[in-house]
Amino acid sequence: MTTDDMPSKEQVLILHDGDLTQTVRMLAAARRIRAYHPKARVTLLCGPDFEGLLKHCVYFNAVEPTLPDLAQKGFFERRKLARASQFDVVYDLDGGDAAQKVRRALSFSSTRWIRALPEPAGRGHPLDLVAARLGEAGLGQTHYALGEAPGPEVDWIDFVAKRSRTLEPAYFGLQGPYALFTPAGDDVKPALRWPKERWASLAHQILEAGIEPTIIGGPNAREVGRYIAHVAPGARDLTGRANLVQLAGLGRKANFAFGEDVGLLHLIVATGAPAVMFSPGEDAPHFDAPRGRHPTLLMHAPTLAQISVAEAVQAMRFAGGFANAPEAA
Repeated sequence: MTTDDMPSKEQVLILHDGDLTQTVRMLAAARRIRAYHPKARVTLLCGPDFEGLLKHCVYFNAVEPTLPDLAQKGFFERRKLARASQFDVVYDLDGGDAAQKVRRALSFSSTRWIRALPEPAGRGHPLDLVAARLGEAGLGQTHYALGEAPGPEVDWIDFVAKRSRTLEPAYFGLQGPYALFTPAGDDVKPALRWPKERWASLAHQILEAGIEPTIIGGPNAREVGRYIAHVAPGARDLTGRANLVQLAGLGRKANFAFGEDVGLLHLIVATGAPAVMFSPGEDAPHFDAPRGRHPTLLMHAPTLAQISVAEAVQAMRFAGGFANAPEAA
């Protein structure tokens, strides 16, 4: 938390530090907070992992990736920084030990503390539960049925794309319609992943529909990305070659996406792409599903190998991803 040149306008602090899925979901709450405090200076105090993406988000005036470091400081140093920052409202979207240390540092100040987190025993989608908690603080309604609360939107990435061609599909050699594949990486047990042979077969069918399959992910997804590109010539392997900002740029122009329950799929869905998510288990993961402007269809089975390529393609038909395809899938 910086102390220099603090403006006189209302000061709002948002606390959050989580994985990519949690960070994407946080954007839905941040959007609501920004709408409720349109003239305030909003600071996001977070961890360093996703600063490169979050610093472009229009909901925040400042992004400070120092929450873990702040938690390591002594109590009196934290209190001194907290008092000097003069925040009027703090939204706790984190709930971790670091956030609790910040709260204790502000315990004798006039700062309003809003804990917008699902209850530990709460049953529901995190987006609906957090929206309800914000509603209890005056930011909308206090109850949301499953799927009712607005999902995160990453439409602000358009402003970034206007300043950098590295977010455009052409930068990665994509000249026509394309679909994004977000397979789980080799850090996930094989039994919990869709077989790479199925991914390659899906790529063949996507290519026959005139759409270029594009595999994205981090270094842990390189093995499956290389396999798909090798077995299905014409598929493009971008695993380990693009950062989150660039991937968000690709997501906003993708025809659709397929993926397992990985953070990257949540980001792509938030950019506006319809999607199909593969999830192991007997029941559909309604409380874990990505949410965006277009539908995400959930495909689940005790083991993902039981989901066929034909079923995946048919699911995407229902999601509307082939509506603008060059030819029928």
